[in-house]
Amino acid sequence: MSPPRVIRPAARRTPAGARSLLWTAAAAALPVIVTVLVLAAVTLAILVFTARGFDSLFAVVAVEWLVVNRVPLTVDAVSLGFLPLLPPLIYVAVLARQTRAVLADVEEPGPREAAAAVAGVTLAGLLLTGLASLLVGSAASDFAVREASLSTALLWTAAVALFGSGLGVWLYFRRDLREILPLWVRGGIHLGSAFVAAVWAIAAILLLIGLLAAWGPVGSVLEIGKDLTGTAALAAISIAYLPNVVMAAATLAVGGEAHLGEASYSVFAVSRGPMPEVPLAAALPTTDPHWSMQALLLVTVLVAAGLARAVAHWFRTTADAVKAAWLAAAIVALVVAVSPVVAGGELGVLGTVGTGSLIAAGTALALFGVIGSATIALSLAGLTRRRERAESELERRRRRAGTVPGDEAETEPEVGADPEVGAQTPPGGEAESEAEFDAEGGAEFEIEPEPEPEPEPSRVGPEDLPGDEDLPGEGGSDGVVSGGEETAGDEPDHEPDDDEVPAPRPESPDSASGTAPDSGGATEGDGHGAAVDGAASVEAETAGESPDESPKASD
Repeated sequence: MSPPRVIRPAARRTPAGARSLLWTAAAAALPVIVTVLVLAAVTLAILVFTARGFDSLFAVVAVEWLVVNRVPLTVDAVSLGFLPLLPPLIYVAVLARQTRAVLADVEEPGPREAAAAVAGVTLAGLLLTGLASLLVGSAASDFAVREASLSTALLWTAAVALFGSGLGVWLYFRRDLREILPLWVRGGIHLGSAFVAAVWAIAAILLLIGLLAAWGPVGSVLEIGKDLTGTAALAAISIAYLPNVVMAAATLAVGGEAHLGEASYSVFAVSRGPMPEVPLAAALPTTDPHWSMQALLLVTVLVAAGLARAVAHWFRTTADAVKAAWLAAAIVALVVAVSPVVAGGELGVLGTVGTGSLIAAGTALALFGVIGSATIALSLAGLTRRRERAESELERRRRRAGTVPGDEAETEPEVGADPEVGAQTPPGGEAESEAEFDAEGGAEFEIEPEPEPEPEPSRVGPEDLPGDEDLPGEGGSDGVVSGGEETAGDEPDHEPDDDEVPAPRPESPDSASGTAPDSGGATEGDGHGAAVDGAASVEAETAGESPDESPKASD
């Protein structure tokens, strides 16, 4: 006998759930700890390679952590808010991947698990930022770099952590959100992402062309490093700032303006100013742009039209397509408006690096909204006409196929047809054989052989059944015993005993038309008397019995 089952109260199950959420938060925050360890290892290797002391190891790692979180710094009381964007992007990608993996390992994750993962990443980042601020402040006497303010540092750290972990949550639950969000919202998000990626790709190509065209000045700046270490440092700085320059050049692709201190750049005019001694700055133009640079706007228009046309088949109504196009344009405008905040900032004595965000966002909204909505509406109208023509042509072919002989329409037997006929004759021709009819595909059913007549029960006992050689040559009955186990015919001269009482027979459709084999010489009067006598007894006739058996059977 099994012991009684003990049901634990809900209050005792609560700590287990809290423990599970705690482990989820800790697992999601693992990349935060790993990032600090990687920074410490890289810094230690650099200090060993340069043969410098290890006194500033912790302070350098703290500054690197602040740079990873996009925290503005001050160097000898000079503001440095224009920080490289490549480290924060890598950090965000790692956070998103880890958050998604943690939620995938949880059984049936929900909002509580997602919130725990986001909270774990954010709290871990804030704690390390606070610790980094203390380390930098303690080394302020012999270390000139520190954060601009503690509140700004915590704000940027929380923003980066929330963006990375929130992106991981979105990547995991996006399939569930597809069932909640309407089609035009999902289509607008995908189309907006495609628009942003296309603008960034155009900007990257434009930057690559600028680097190739100004390869001489770029090489001259690289020579400032003198040795391998200095050259590698300049190249690493240029690579780290590459996303910043691409995001700034994206505003030029939509008709906006970017500025670096006193210098400003657009596809219409260029204003010169002092430049930092880095390779990417040497690739910036110094003269007014050629008329071919205005064609960059035409490239953006063509890309927007092509992407809008490519996704027109996602939608069924023009209203949904137009709303999705304008949502995508709003996403592009939002990215362009946020780009100077994320990728710009103060660059010391040179001034502010950024873009004309409001003008660029307005032009992006108008360009992608108007071009995208017009293109997607016209493309959808053409698709709708083609769909209607295809449907009408299919319907016409179906109607025509229903009247052509030997079509593929399914043929059903008529009600009340002769049961001896196995299948109906195909329309418009003579009956065909089963093999020919199935080969042509004229019917979806198989032609059954002619059904056997319903077996009739025998009136004699099993000991009086004759052999197979006494079966009559004609008759409506096959002589099958009611049990369906043996087959035999009735002997014409057999007479049952007086005490035999024949079993009643159920009427069958064949009994009315069956004739006795030996009743060919009966007169009309005899047939009338037999019918009256049969009405007094059981109303059935046996096809194989002799005329002299009927009176005895009626007794």
